[in-house]
Amino acid sequence: MVTGAAQRGRARWKRAKSRRKLERVAKNQGRNTLAVNGSVGCDPPDKLLLSALKYWEVERDLIEERLATMRSATAAS
Repeated sequence: MVTGAAQRGRARWKRAKSRRKLERVAKNQGRNTLAVNGSVGCDPPDKLLLSALKYWEVERDLIEERLATMRSATAAS
């Protein structure tokens, strides 16, 4: 059998836990608000994503150069 004191302590623990949860939600909502410059506060860009974008940018430039040389070679002949 559970005593009255144990029941009251458990209820207090649940209230404290739910209060912390509400504080955490309020804190997270503050992060997602718009900054002064109008951008949304979020994580910095992923390094892997940035390196992949650089790779494909270089690849695209190489393809464009090859196409330009092929066009100039066919136009010259």
